[in-house]
Amino acid sequence: MRSFFCAVLGISLLAVPLRSQNVNPNYPVQEIQAQKHPSADDMRSRMSNLQLQKDAKELAELCASVASDMDGVKQGLLSKDVLEKLKRVERLSKRVREQLTRTSTAP
Repeated sequence: MRSFFCAVLGISLLAVPLRSQNVNPNYPVQEIQAQKHPSADDMRSRMSNLQLQKDAKELAELCASVASDMDGVKQGLLSKDVLEKLKRVERLSKRVREQLTRTSTAP
């Protein structure tokens, strides 16, 4: 009888700490994912994409402003900065083309 009492007492003492843990057996265990730090190549790629978007936006704005300047040229009026705008359009279009070529050929 004494050994039976000790066995019941021992099992009950072991069961108490198990119950006090905050484990929900009905909830699936999710794998904890460590925060992934981007590699240098990932950062360069992101920066390149941001630069490409910025250049494309600037190119579109310049093209729109050059179109209105060309209306003035038809009337014999040449804006001071139209030639600089056209040079900037050339440089931006070349850079955008190069960036797109690099992106499309990247593995």
